[in-house]
Amino acid sequence: MADLRDATARAVAALREHGPLTRAELARRTGLPKSTVSGVVAALVGSGTVRETGAAARPEGGRAERGRGRPGTLLALDAGRGEVVGVEYGLSHVRARVVDTGHGRGPGAVRRLPLAYAAEEALDATLDLVRELTGRAGAAPLLGVGLALALGLGPAVTPGPTGPRGMRQGWEGLDLPAALGDSLQVPVVADNDANCAARAELLWGAARPYDDLVLLKLHAGVGGAVVIDRRVHPGRRGGAGEFGHVPVDPHGPLCRCGGRGCLEVYAGVPAVLRTLAVHHGGLPTPRQVLEGAAAGDPACRRALRDAGEAAGQVAAWLCNALNPQAIVLTGALAGAGELLAGPVRESVARTVLPLNADVDVVVGALGRDAGPLGAGALALASLPD
Repeated sequence: MADLRDATARAVAALREHGPLTRAELARRTGLPKSTVSGVVAALVGSGTVRETGAAARPEGGRAERGRGRPGTLLALDAGRGEVVGVEYGLSHVRARVVDTGHGRGPGAVRRLPLAYAAEEALDATLDLVRELTGRAGAAPLLGVGLALALGLGPAVTPGPTGPRGMRQGWEGLDLPAALGDSLQVPVVADNDANCAARAELLWGAARPYDDLVLLKLHAGVGGAVVIDRRVHPGRRGGAGEFGHVPVDPHGPLCRCGGRGCLEVYAGVPAVLRTLAVHHGGLPTPRQVLEGAAAGDPACRRALRDAGEAAGQVAAWLCNALNPQAIVLTGALAGAGELLAGPVRESVARTVLPLNADVDVVVGALGRDAGPLGAGALALASLPD
């Protein structure tokens, strides 16, 4: 009986972490024999805990097994068991999104805040958003909250996830998950924004066909995530994926981290905007850059190409180090689509070793929802048995 309870708990935990799975995938994720999985699934379906949702769209085993055999039937936890809210903190906003226990994407909402908003403002906005979203008609019980936070740099910032880059008013020493948990009386967990984006793209976006990948987030700061066997690897202290501080040119411009020529000073949004300031007669907005590039503005296109080529140099290094199946591009600059991805792809092809050259460069599919959705996925995976 204890063995059956353990097998059932492992199956439920795998479905919470990875979303809908086939029976074969569930056996691989849990390490359980297929015969045991079959019996456990039958019991879970019979109790209403798990439901069958149709044929799998993603080939079992990821890209490496594409085309092998017929797709199995997907199994998902029943959506009515409850829901979580994922929250991401931007430079001037807090964005939230509901995810149910079956990994269905629910409604979202956003609160606009001033630049350099204080931690207390973020706390109040988060509580308002969670209460608004979970107070709607037909909402399932709130089971937890996930937070997508930026990693702070510098001695004034407590190690680990903190507020948005540049946000320092009251963020030092604030245990935001604990404060929210006390107010909401549910578990609250946090991870950095790029790791959350990777989780979301794995479950709902451009990373679904892949098991092993690197995510590059080209935003106000440049960050990233490492995914191996469909699991995000945060590193020993949560600092893995800080690719923005890999040097492209050791004699290049000074970076906020104290280094020189880091990827962030070439491929971060502020760097691209500064490059175009003279051409535009002042700092353009990211939207103006993307719209200009789409309309054929040569300066906007060149700025994006330069950023993509720099990102491609670091991506090639990551391909040689990790041999991933894909590089997934997210963040504001990824809104340029192929105008950014093309230069990244070309730069990777010029630099990577032939052994590691079989890598896809793709643009994330979820845009601004990647962070809050991924934070919701983190909350689901962290729920107690």
